[in-house]
Amino acid sequence: MYFSKYNMILPFSEEKNSYIILNLLSGSSDIASEDEINKLYDIKSGGDIDDIDFLDYVIDRGYVYEDKEYEDLRLNEAYEEFKEIMEESPTQILLVPTYGCNFSCIYCYERGIPTKKDLITREAVDAFFDDINERLKGEKVKPYITLFGGEPFIDTDVQKEIIDYIVEKSKEYGYEIAAVTNGYNLLEYIDILKKANVKEIQVTLDGPKDVHNKRRRLLGGGDSFEKILRGIDSLIENGMPVNLRVVVDKDNYAYLPELAEILDNKGYLDLDGDKFKTQIGRNYELFECSLNHQSLMTQVEQWATFVELSKKYPILKKFHKPDFKGMRNVLVSGTMYSPTFDTCPAGKKEWLYDLYGDIYGCTASCGRKDYRLGTFYPERKIFKDKLAPWQKRNVLNIPKCKECPVSLVCGGGCGVVANERNGSVLSPDCRDIKKLYELGVEYYKNDALIQE
Repeated sequence: MYFSKYNMILPFSEEKNSYIILNLLSGSSDIASEDEINKLYDIKSGGDIDDIDFLDYVIDRGYVYEDKEYEDLRLNEAYEEFKEIMEESPTQILLVPTYGCNFSCIYCYERGIPTKKDLITREAVDAFFDDINERLKGEKVKPYITLFGGEPFIDTDVQKEIIDYIVEKSKEYGYEIAAVTNGYNLLEYIDILKKANVKEIQVTLDGPKDVHNKRRRLLGGGDSFEKILRGIDSLIENGMPVNLRVVVDKDNYAYLPELAEILDNKGYLDLDGDKFKTQIGRNYELFECSLNHQSLMTQVEQWATFVELSKKYPILKKFHKPDFKGMRNVLVSGTMYSPTFDTCPAGKKEWLYDLYGDIYGCTASCGRKDYRLGTFYPERKIFKDKLAPWQKRNVLNIPKCKECPVSLVCGGGCGVVANERNGSVLSPDCRDIKKLYELGVEYYKNDALIQE
């Protein structure tokens, strides 16, 4: 008998001395007694099991195989299923109309990139649509366009005019529009956005007013918090889905409950998830983005802090339902996500075009000339040698990931971070999946549908 490499066994109930076992390949999960876990460990160590019913059950669940080659066959089948899922998911095409911004945040991916306030031209916009219409026409699902920056919604006549032009072209070709914005000029752009088929608008608030205004500084000073809230009100009133993001580190995490109370009093947290949702992003080390490295948190620290704060401030449970890399799904719905062979969409399910005619793989790499994957204006060209490792990147092609028992959840992490740390796109950006799962068990075990 072969004990699956992808098994994970975690404590579940100390009182009942029970465990949760998951298999990250088969998608099975069960609550098990200490005796049942010991039987599994006996199998792992090569012992014989007389309990035929138990053996049949664990084989059926994918915790045990008759031979390793059967697991390898299942792994190959799962990879083919993953590719099909990816083909059925929409590709995100980001468009940077300007690297200019009306904010000066304490973290910014543009730090280290020469400041430029140029604006995309109509000719470049036309070339953008020509390129995506031709190059991505074979996609099974229509891609969508996300306006990115810089800040795509700066309140000038010339920028409004070009954004309006992009919206009109998107309508003409049938693309949904999303946007990543600081939210300060949403009111000034609402009439333009009304013309679009809006997928969602991502807006960032980093805490209550004073905290937010210090972290996400408006050029020239002053308050941006209240105006952003009015902009969010306008989006909701006009039926445009809002994705509210909070970027956290050690300096502002303690203020998250206060922000949650403000948003709850506004009625946002009572809205359906297709109208208003939240995400908690981590301020992390990427290039020269962060001004205060001492305040950065690991992914585990980030969610451990959320778990502890939620015990004291229950409003956080209403504000956000953390996923813990799929553990929420396991416990609340009783099902696991399909195996994830690749969590880096760059050059596959994500492309970024900027105003200068350059094509990049993702938001983490844009503006960094070494990461260009091609051009769309004035010349259309894909740099196949540069693109190849990104399209090859998945856990089956990263040597360290191939042997990793949690690779099918981690998915290899961020390709840009991996490349910066290790000097290769085909290297891992590791996640402590076991610890994240343990946090998820602690947070959601009282809501568990899978029974002991």
